[in-house]
Amino acid sequence: MIKKTEQVVQEKWVPSFQFEEHHDRPFTALKKPVSESKGVLISTGGFYPRGAAPFQDNYGLGDPSYREIAIQEDPHDLSISHQHYDHTNAKADPNVGFPIERLQEMTANKKIGVLAAFHYSFMGYVPIAHTLKTMVLPGLIRRLKQEEVDFAVLSPS
Repeated sequence: MIKKTEQVVQEKWVPSFQFEEHHDRPFTALKKPVSESKGVLISTGGFYPRGAAPFQDNYGLGDPSYREIAIQEDPHDLSISHQHYDHTNAKADPNVGFPIERLQEMTANKKIGVLAAFHYSFMGYVPIAHTLKTMVLPGLIRRLKQEEVDFAVLSPS
């Protein structure tokens, strides 16, 4: 399946595209129980608040930027701009790709300590990831550390 996806991206958009393989899996154990920890949601579904700039596909090269989504934002008011998946289910229930309401329920039930003030969505399709890896992600990681976020829930699309 991965080889087929790689071929489709090469044929339609970026002839030099190749999936990156990473065999190192950094792991950091939580220093406290999840029920006492601060969490953040990071989605690759292309969600963004109304009024914010939509993601741009940049002629098949994707968009390495992210959109900040405040915790009080109603997920049903979010828009989606991501040209590389069918939005039908995500539009019917944004929790399919941006499960913030499920995390809020877990917080209310004391399964999670607290949620960060802001959560993040990426477009998810970035076949040339240099800018994403060297500029965008390090900045987001610094921000999450400043906010003292303990864990991230990653929601791929």
